[in-house]
Amino acid sequence: MSNLSDLDMLLSVIENPTRRRILEALVREPHYPLQLSRELGMSQQAIMKHLKVLEDYSLVRSYPEESDQGGPSRKIYVPTTKFTIIVDFGPGLFDTTFVKLAMEAMQWPRVLHRGTSEKVELPDIGEKVAELKSSVAEIDGQLEELQRQREQLIGQKEEVLEEAARVIESSVDDYQVRRVVYEYVQSPELSPQDIAEELGLRDKLVGETIRRLEEQSNRRGGKGNGREG
Repeated sequence: MSNLSDLDMLLSVIENPTRRRILEALVREPHYPLQLSRELGMSQQAIMKHLKVLEDYSLVRSYPEESDQGGPSRKIYVPTTKFTIIVDFGPGLFDTTFVKLAMEAMQWPRVLHRGTSEKVELPDIGEKVAELKSSVAEIDGQLEELQRQREQLIGQKEEVLEEAARVIESSVDDYQVRRVVYEYVQSPELSPQDIAEELGLRDKLVGETIRRLEEQSNRRGGKGNGREG
C-alpha cells in the first residue's frame, strides 16, 4: 500500500475543480497564466494562486520563457508528475491504490505564436492524426478489457473479505483485536509494525495477535501434514 499521507496530500490538492482544469490544460501543452485565465474564465490573480499550490506540491513547475516580441520574459508552466489513484469500495472492501512517479524530462515544443484566429489554418497532418486516434482507440479497448478483468477480481476479493468479516466478528470479542485480524487478512503485504501504524494501535497488541494467528495456522498445517503422512 502506498504512503497514505502522500495520498491525502494529493487528494487535498486535486479536489479543487479549478486545479483539475489547470492540470488538464497543462498536460495538453505548456501554458502561460494569462492563457489559463482566458481559457478558464478566471482572473489571472486567482490562477496564480492555484498554480502556486500545484507548484508547492511538485505537480507542476515553471520556467521563464523569453518573449518573441522583445518584451519581458514570461513564466510558462508544465506538469512534472504522473500518478494513478484507484479507490475500491464495496461490501467488505475499502482499498486505495496510489502510484506516483516523477516524469522523465519532456521536450515540449516551443510555440512562438499562441494567438487564435477566426480562420482555420491547418497543416497536412490529417493522416498522422487519424493514425494516432486509431492507436488511442486500440489502447482504450485494451484498458476496458483489463477493467472487466479487474471488476471480476474485485468481486472475488469482496466475497473473501465478506467471509473474513463474518468469521472474525463471530469469533473475536475484542473490537481492537478484530481490527487487527481484519487488517491482517485485507493487507497481506503489511508487516505487524505497518499494521500497528495503520490502525494507530500498540505494537505489542498487534504483534501478539498476529503471532497467535500464525501459531494457530502452523499448528493446523502441521496436523494436516501428519495425517497425510
